[in-house]
Amino acid sequence: MLLDKLAWFSILLTALSISISPYPLILVLTYLIHEGGHLFFATLCGAKIKKFKIGGFHLSLSYDCSQISYKKEALVCVGGIVFNTLAARLAVFLPFSKGERWNFFVVCNFCLALMNLYPAEILDGGGVLRSILYVFLSQDKAEKITRGVSIFATILLWLLCVYFQLVFSSSLSLFFISLVLLVELCFSFIK
Repeated sequence: MLLDKLAWFSILLTALSISISPYPLILVLTYLIHEGGHLFFATLCGAKIKKFKIGGFHLSLSYDCSQISYKKEALVCVGGIVFNTLAARLAVFLPFSKGERWNFFVVCNFCLALMNLYPAEILDGGGVLRSILYVFLSQDKAEKITRGVSIFATILLWLLCVYFQLVFSSSLSLFFISLVLLVELCFSFIK
């Protein structure tokens, strides 16, 4: 029951982030490009798509990587980051890509790519870390290290956001993103 409420909380936060965006369709397009990258690499590597999910500040695909190597699984995890980076780089070099909307598109893609490099379990960086560790360590050790790094990284991000909020009175958006990551991390222990 509590996990269902968390899912609705995540959906509401996603809708809020889109609604307060100056260009909501660009934000949705950025999310779709990201998930398209995962879909492309999952298909390329032979992973099967299980479901599509809306979560806190993100859309996500759930895929079954049990039939592919850990290296290919890491490639699937990094696919969204690659597509967002390529989309931003391409948008910079297009001759008609000038103006506020294009700048917003570039910034959103780069920010989504950078955010997903963070080694938290619920982000792509955590999946990449886990997949790489599986290549070198036992599954149990890889899971423990990934969980430890994820907990440390998520708490560190949250503390940094609190610090920035208190010292610089910065935007609450990064604070809320870190709070969602922290809440989802806490609830991942219940699953």
